[in-house]
Amino acid sequence: MLDSAGRMVPDEPEQSSQRTFFSDTQERMALLPNYYRWIARGFRGHVSGTVLELGCGAGFVLRHYADRVDRVIAVDLDQNLLDGIARQWDPAKVRPLRTDLLGDWRELSEVRADAIVALDVLEHFEDDAGFVRKLKRHLRSGGRLVLKVPAQARLYGDIDRSSGHFRRYDADGLRELMEREGFRPVVLRHMNPAGAWGYRFKKGRRSSYSQTFSPAKLKVVNALIPALALLDGVPGLKGLSLIGVFELR
Repeated sequence: MLDSAGRMVPDEPEQSSQRTFFSDTQERMALLPNYYRWIARGFRGHVSGTVLELGCGAGFVLRHYADRVDRVIAVDLDQNLLDGIARQWDPAKVRPLRTDLLGDWRELSEVRADAIVALDVLEHFEDDAGFVRKLKRHLRSGGRLVLKVPAQARLYGDIDRSSGHFRRYDADGLRELMEREGFRPVVLRHMNPAGAWGYRFKKGRRSSYSQTFSPAKLKVVNALIPALALLDGVPGLKGLSLIGVFELR
């Protein structure tokens, strides 16, 4: 099964400890509200109507775009995280839905969305083209797919393997993948050049990237994010992530 971070979750008894690990990760990432605002700013003007968000976690990003859309179907495997979302939102606005993204998606059989948001999800699938084709079945004609993926293939290392990533993406490769599957790029840009610089020194660590920072350092990073985000506009700088908005032809 896939957990909220998109990683494989083993069967019991290891499953309980894995869920504890990822719950801890969500708690740490809650210290970065400016980061999630930054992510949403990259696509929130391109989504409307009914949005299907896959791997929503604790809902850190959806809170920054939900006001611009009619409703959100928030999908994750971790029921505790979904229960938290249910407590925060009117069910008419945000509907939490437990689904295993490695399964048959029978829970989504009736869902046709105007936009799908999949942040840090695609890289967890060995057959990424097959995953994109699966997404298309739940997207209306002319709908939009929002992706955030780890950038710069040459940075791939132990952190990626520990995080369950099959790959990192270069912009040309991601564009070619999406065009082959019938999507037209609307936005495709790098995000977080400063993070990419820091990643070079930590990519040999066998943990998720967030786990390489103490909570105190995460709070400092959060305070710096408004300044760090300005680097996204500097020509020639490549980021730690790519954000893309793709329209289904």
